[in-house]
Amino acid sequence: MNDNHAKRATFISHTATSAPHDAERHSADNTPASATSRGPAGARGAVRERLLSAARHQFTEYDFPTVTVRAIAKEAGCDAGLVGYYFGSKAGIFREAMSLPKDPVELILNAFGNGGIGSGERILLAIMKLWEESEANNNFRIFASSMLSSEAAMHVFRAWIDTNLSTPLIKRLHGANRRIRLEMGFAQVLGLVITRYIYGMEPLASMPKEQLAHVYGAHIDATLAGATGTPGS
Repeated sequence: MNDNHAKRATFISHTATSAPHDAERHSADNTPASATSRGPAGARGAVRERLLSAARHQFTEYDFPTVTVRAIAKEAGCDAGLVGYYFGSKAGIFREAMSLPKDPVELILNAFGNGGIGSGERILLAIMKLWEESEANNNFRIFASSMLSSEAAMHVFRAWIDTNLSTPLIKRLHGANRRIRLEMGFAQVLGLVITRYIYGMEPLASMPKEQLAHVYGAHIDATLAGATGTPGS
């Protein structure tokens, strides 16, 4: 091992065992964000949580375009390079900072199951329970405002939804024009959520969620099955 390699090995050993301050200072390297999205355990995990907390505050107080990576890092008390290290970009930390207490993608996939009759009801009930058991209302308002004000953030969100939610669900549908049927079903779910929780339209706003999911879920089932005039039905 030559002198350069020896120095490099010593540096790596030092950064892996040094105090939190040194870990923060040296961790903003060229490691791909996809390989470190969860961040190292221990002290670095605490740094990651500080960044998320600072990001939530920044995105709550200011519009997406005005929030900077440097401002998030400054509030978290660490180097700005750590935002890229842990989250890839400002859009990446935004998406995670605004996430719900439970993973909504996993929740919807589990509720949908293999599709078929009853899937619409299961999805609606799962979403309404999640919404009412969390601060989803406030997060959704912040999220919607930020998405509408930034085409870049909207592009990232659309790609994330397509990869993690839409594509897996499309594979579980049968027949022609599966994507358009799924997107129409998605629009129905989103419309109901906005009507009930954002707009507060009665009687949908106060109707028991079990009753609402049962009645409206049948319409979603029909859309997903292509039985309501959907192209290809």
